[in-house]
Amino acid sequence: MESVEQVKTFLRGQNLEQVDRTDEAIELYETCVGAGFDATGPYDRLITIYSHRAQHGDVIRVAELALKNVQTYADKKAFYERMKSEAAKAAAKVPPAAKKRS
Repeated sequence: MESVEQVKTFLRGQNLEQVDRTDEAIELYETCVGAGFDATGPYDRLITIYSHRAQHGDVIRVAELALKNVQTYADKKAFYERMKSEAAKAAAKVPPAAKKRS
């Protein structure tokens, strides 16, 4: 996906999120990060959404992608590292699912 298309996709995602169509916005943000988008926007939005939904594995995955793909300053990279670490700690606290009864 070309840079211009990635920006348009991200902006469409923001518009959808603003009108409470978050699941559709997630799809567009995921398209951006899957294409290796090099700006912080879609990564930040996904980390925020997934954090609020306690989807710790997704926070970790997106933070790792941000660290790999985003060209940004050291404080922002530290933010991604912190979010990754916090999500890993939160995931470790989640009790395992109960076994199904036969």
